Amino acid sequence: MTAVQDIEAFLARLTSDQSKLSDGTSPLLFLDWPDLELVLPEGGLPQGVVELTAHRALGGATSVALAAVRAGQARGQHGERALRGWCAWVDPEATLHAPGVVAAGVDIERMLVVQPPRSLLGRIALKLVATGAFEVVVVDMDAVGIHPSGASRRPEIVVRQLALAAESSDVTVLLLTDASRPRASPWPVALRLELSRPDSPSLVVRVAKDRRGRIGIAKTVPFRPVLRIAG
Repeated sequence: MTAVQDIEAFLARLTSDQSKLSDGTSPLLFLDWPDLELVLPEGGLPQGVVELTAHRALGGATSVALAAVRAGQARGQHGERALRGWCAWVDPEATLHAPGVVAAGVDIERMLVVQPPRSLLGRIALKLVATGAFEVVVVDMDAVGIHPSGASRRPEIVVRQLALAAESSDVTVLLLTDASRPRASPWPVALRLELSRPDSPSLVVRVAKDRRGRIGIAKTVPFRPVLRIAG
């Protein structure tokens, strides 16, 4: 089978065994990171599409995304079905470091990691979001729309499709982007956070856009290191 067919078969099995139920929980995803939550306009990450942008060498985006995955898994376990709290990570460049994921407190048995070819990134991400089977879907967007031929799709179209799918599926979609890359037009995201780490004990966070179009000032919060899981 092709990579797309493999993913579709897995999603069919997953969604036949579980569904996200409306249980009255908040649509916000709280990260259990108090200093960061104070900076967020609503205290948590909204359902819909959230962009985490940072210079790759001065990161922070991956750590925030892992915190969101951990929070999504914890929230999902309160559902009525046995298979709950699944999250997905679309990693076309295979940069996700498994030991770091485990050290961040993420249950790797409930996180689907997909490494599609670059040309299929948008299509695979949309399928994952549209299922409604995941609490959080993380997408490394740097490779979106880059085809072997060198031609590129407009990434804002992909983001719009993801936003529409997330709206109907009650999913938090995190887009990891490179702040050094130029952009022709704004993306239709519910929240955009600009992140940097000038020194390892701190994380600088700026709300570049929220639901109401507000822009915040850059704030420094203590950078919480990954969890050390007691064995």
